Amino acid sequence: MLTRHLRKPPAAEPVRGTARTWQEAESMLASMVKHPRFGLDQWLALGSARLQLGDYDGLVEAARQAQAIEPDNLQAVHLLTSGLMKQSRWKEALALFEQHGQGKAREHYQFVSNHATTLAEMGRHADAVPIYLEAMVLCVQDPAIHMKLGLSLKEMKMFEEAAESFLTAVTLQPDRFAAQVMVIHLRQFACAWGQLEADMASMRSALEAMEIDPASTRGEGAAWALAALDIPPALMLKATRQVAERCALGATPLPRRRVAAAGSRPLRIGYVSADFHSHATSLLLVEALEARDRSRFHVTLYSHGRNDGSATQHRVRAACERFVDMREMTLAEMARRIHQDEIDVLVDLKGQTYENRLGVFAYRPAPIQVSFLGFPGTSGASYIDYFIGDRHVTPLEHAPHYAEHIAQMPGCYQPNDSQRPHPAPHERVQWGLPREGIVLGNFNQSFKLLPETFDAWVRILQAVPGSILWLLADNQQAIRNIEREAAARGLDPQRIRFAPRVGIEHHLARLPVVDFMLDNWPCSAHTTASDALWMGVPVLTLMGEGFASRVAGSLLHSVGLPELACTSVQQYEDTAVALMRDPARLQAMRRHLSEGRQGFVLFDGARFARDLESLYERMAERDRQGLPPAALAA
Repeated sequence: MLTRHLRKPPAAEPVRGTARTWQEAESMLASMVKHPRFGLDQWLALGSARLQLGDYDGLVEAARQAQAIEPDNLQAVHLLTSGLMKQSRWKEALALFEQHGQGKAREHYQFVSNHATTLAEMGRHADAVPIYLEAMVLCVQDPAIHMKLGLSLKEMKMFEEAAESFLTAVTLQPDRFAAQVMVIHLRQFACAWGQLEADMASMRSALEAMEIDPASTRGEGAAWALAALDIPPALMLKATRQVAERCALGATPLPRRRVAAAGSRPLRIGYVSADFHSHATSLLLVEALEARDRSRFHVTLYSHGRNDGSATQHRVRAACERFVDMREMTLAEMARRIHQDEIDVLVDLKGQTYENRLGVFAYRPAPIQVSFLGFPGTSGASYIDYFIGDRHVTPLEHAPHYAEHIAQMPGCYQPNDSQRPHPAPHERVQWGLPREGIVLGNFNQSFKLLPETFDAWVRILQAVPGSILWLLADNQQAIRNIEREAAARGLDPQRIRFAPRVGIEHHLARLPVVDFMLDNWPCSAHTTASDALWMGVPVLTLMGEGFASRVAGSLLHSVGLPELACTSVQQYEDTAVALMRDPARLQAMRRHLSEGRQGFVLFDGARFARDLESLYERMAERDRQGLPPAALAA
């Protein structure tokens, strides 16, 4: 029995029995623990029941009791490590894998694959890769192990190799939609576009044919990758719904309550995120938290992310009444704690990005639940009430694209920090750029670049001799492929330069050496666009249908440069060339940004805080009146 339990992949062992039968078994066994004949087999059975019920504290207790009776029992070790992994107690799990990782244990697929997963979760991807390969020797037919290997290779910036791992997963399980998407996404990181058209056609067909199935894992991890692709909004909603319904599986909503009566106490706002450290989300949001009305709004941060000790982390924590570390809590435990804290408005700052806890919201721990800032599109979740945007990123006519009700900020939806550095501009010579001539820039990650965009960039460069394009040196595979693609289009690769990654102050200081920024589509610049505008550098963008393609356009409207938010490729190219040939107009735009910076609504954190509080209050008032969520126009 032990060999059967451990050797096969999880997907090969469907759980038998209903929640009721597992509960009955657990209750019966738990009532007998003090019986003198309650031994190893009984503790193992109790642990197995608790695993199926999601009682991970109880599982760990039962597994430790079994291990105390027989320290080297591999089923006990497996149950114990499973419980620790479910609670994100990676260091404890790793110690057990290392202690028991010799001899017979290495013959069991689940033991070896869980060992690799634990290393990956701890960020030790180079150590995880050989152990994933070891697991494949035991069970090469499990698509999940190839996807996990691919994720570790991705973290090591071996994008083309990672794509091959996901392609293997697709070969093993053709309807594994997330694997199909990740093949495209990883090739995007490497700017390897040779199969893009065929891959996109296949992926769209699969998404159109896909039926929503909460029991299926096929869509997990696909949404963020889809945000950078040319996907119709209706299909994007379908993909996110698949994952959102999967996240809700097994979650029982907690008792419903209303928002606290007006004036009875401050409105309690809770933010859920893994990014309360030196991360773009916190860098954008921190001043809005600092500037809020503490007499009327009480804020709790529910964190399931790392502690980096950064200045940003200290600022964001100091700006709020409470900080709750939830790294070792299950989804149910997180939800119960939030419910106990009587949060009125619970805000998800992750959406369908990596490390999200969307499943917490399926328990309905708060009367009002909101998606904001972290993901450029709908959460797909019926259990999220509102999606915060603005007139430009979420016009009300786009309501069919969202599972949530649209709530519009009066200005740009994106918060900004007016206390961020504004260093003196660097000189071009410091970055090896020519003193004369036009320098265009783009510092977005390489996965946002698609052939259609690159074609336009090449035509723009060819229209103005001597101009160059300065890109972020995101990874060596992308650099090599971009240079090859430029040459194939008749552009000297030397006209494309690459900027290394640097700290935020050096990055901001180098931005003004660029004449203006060329944005990507269909996924536009977000934080990188507001950084450029902050430093007085115009951004030329192309707005599409989806949220991700409209962010830079919203930023431009908020700083008084709507003419740089184009709506067609031809307009984008014509505007770029016209600006390159009209230095006076370009300099006027730069002066407009530099001289107006302190007065722009985009960089007014106090005003943003007031507007956001007003939006929360409108949501709360509807709930107090017993009204359902509805669209809230600016």
